[in-house]
Amino acid sequence: MAGGKFDHPARKLHAQDLLSLENRGGVWSYSRAGLNFTVSIVWVQGKVISFTEDKTQVTLQDGNIDMIITNCHAIPGGNAWISQGQYIMVVGEVQEEPDGKNTVRAIKMADLSSNPVHAATWKNEVAEIKALMRENASLCS
Repeated sequence: MAGGKFDHPARKLHAQDLLSLENRGGVWSYSRAGLNFTVSIVWVQGKVISFTEDKTQVTLQDGNIDMIITNCHAIPGGNAWISQGQYIMVVGEVQEEPDGKNTVRAIKMADLSSNPVHAATWKNEVAEIKALMRENASLCS
């Protein structure tokens, strides 16, 4: 389907980036440090610090920033595997809560805890893609 939300890759973002996204007429925009792009789907990673009893909502921590992940009950494979302390990745859509805080509505989640390289390299992965986008503006579209 042309023009759909999956026509562009998920943008790798840190929690602090997620919280700074602005909704401009239904389009999520990132504008920081000389970098400007729109976002339809995000890819975030972090450590599970809490979740609701039914695991429909999870709080992840990336660095010192917490982010809320919703819709965890609808991910492929179910959510029974989610536990505190895991390092996970989430691909999803950005949503604005009534309190104005940005959250991620999960489409896909995966446990990356089995290999500590995922957590160790995350900061650099996001920095690298931002550097590439600064060098090649076509990556921002």
